[in-house]
Amino acid sequence: MRGINRMRYRETGQVHMDFHRTTNGTIAYLRRQYGQEMVDTVLRRMARDVYRAIRSDLMAGNPESLVEHWTCFLEREGGEHSVERDGDSIRVVVQRCPAASYLQGRGVALDAAFRRQTTVLNSALAEGTPFEVITEVLDDTRYIETVRRRRP
Repeated sequence: MRGINRMRYRETGQVHMDFHRTTNGTIAYLRRQYGQEMVDTVLRRMARDVYRAIRSDLMAGNPESLVEHWTCFLEREGGEHSVERDGDSIRVVVQRCPAASYLQGRGVALDAAFRRQTTVLNSALAEGTPFEVITEVLDDTRYIETVRRRRP
């Protein structure tokens, strides 16, 4: 089953991976200048505003747009991952994050809050929906994202 809303961004051209360098630098700058709470505020707003269609689908009871979003970009950027479905739970196991791997491969140090962005975005996407998103960070390049219905 696909998402109710079409993905807002579905580029098919060449990926410019330096986008991740800019994201890493922006997170570092905001964190140093304004603090972690400011970074988290920006990420929560991004979840509500930029990913509105995904949140709308989650509110409507459909997690497929979120899973499609995760897997679309992992596949497009050459990330190593698998999708596991078990009842109301969908897990995306990321064995190699393409963003972190790209930066590390170019000698760019990941900001302390780089991986945190995944956790904050996922949490904000699920806020007020029938779902929870659990993000387990294993290390800089490996993590697990699980979306499942909230338990009563």
